[in-house]
Amino acid sequence: MERLNIVTIDGPAGAGKSTVSRDLARRLGFTYLDTGAMYRAVAWAARRNGIDIEDKKALSELCNDLRLGFSGDRILVNGQDISSFIRTPEMDRLSSAVSKVDVVRKYLTEMQRDLGREGHLVAEGRDMGTVVFPQAAHKFFLTASAEERAKRRKMQIEYRGEEITYEEILTQIEARDLADSTRSIAPLQAAPDCTVINSSDLTVEDVIAKIVSEI
Repeated sequence: MERLNIVTIDGPAGAGKSTVSRDLARRLGFTYLDTGAMYRAVAWAARRNGIDIEDKKALSELCNDLRLGFSGDRILVNGQDISSFIRTPEMDRLSSAVSKVDVVRKYLTEMQRDLGREGHLVAEGRDMGTVVFPQAAHKFFLTASAEERAKRRKMQIEYRGEEITYEEILTQIEARDLADSTRSIAPLQAAPDCTVINSSDLTVEDVIAKIVSEI
């Protein structure tokens, strides 16, 4: 079976996937695909339209009418840049909820595979190496302790001028880990043929150096 010229980086919330994937894509001259932002975008659109996450029919109709796009590091919904609206604890919870809905996963998985047909892609998410691109040439699973991920997420939120306690974030991360790893559709797990990297005590440059050396 032909292996696709794609690098997948999966892992739990707060492991540093976005920063590592974005920088790696830039270094390789590949396209960066932030699939987490795609689920957040659907969650944002559902919330804006007053759609109940349990309403599959309404979510299916939403997806059919939704135009998702990327412009650099920005994500667009029907032409509107929503990048600054989707990095919140509420969108964390909602995106985890919509990711369990089969019609949403089917819609976004097909879109992600279309984007990956040309190869030369660094795809970041939770099921890139296991479900979306099982034939990817290089697969990685980036993780870190829940405590370290909570510290990182707290710094990100405070950098945006928002306030939240470490305990609140740790609780949210542990709940997200449980939800992502136990969902019936495409649960978060390391692909059997991936390289696992624990970034708890590593810098971004350390992680990228490990990935580049593997590639």
